[in-house]
Amino acid sequence: MEITITEEKHNPLIGRNEVKALITHLGEITPTREAVRSKIAAQMNFDLERVVIQEIVGHFGEPKSQLIVHCYDKAEDVSVFEPKFRLKRNKIIADDQKED
Repeated sequence: MEITITEEKHNPLIGRNEVKALITHLGEITPTREAVRSKIAAQMNFDLERVVIQEIVGHFGEPKSQLIVHCYDKAEDVSVFEPKFRLKRNKIIADDQKED
């Protein structure tokens, strides 16, 4: 799996980097959120709990996927700006916690 960042924009009001990238996964299935989060966190030098995958969209018949990620400056801001369902999908909070 190779991740190529195509666009990166810093949003100073919210305190996050909004990243668009292209994942190339030749001979593999579309990678999991956990694998992509780990790779993006390492590639961009962010802590794992500050990285939230917005969406991974696969291209039919091609070993490529589009990726949208938010990387926050502070870990506290993740739970403030991201909806609960997205935090559950990224395994930042447990599935058994109730939504507000």
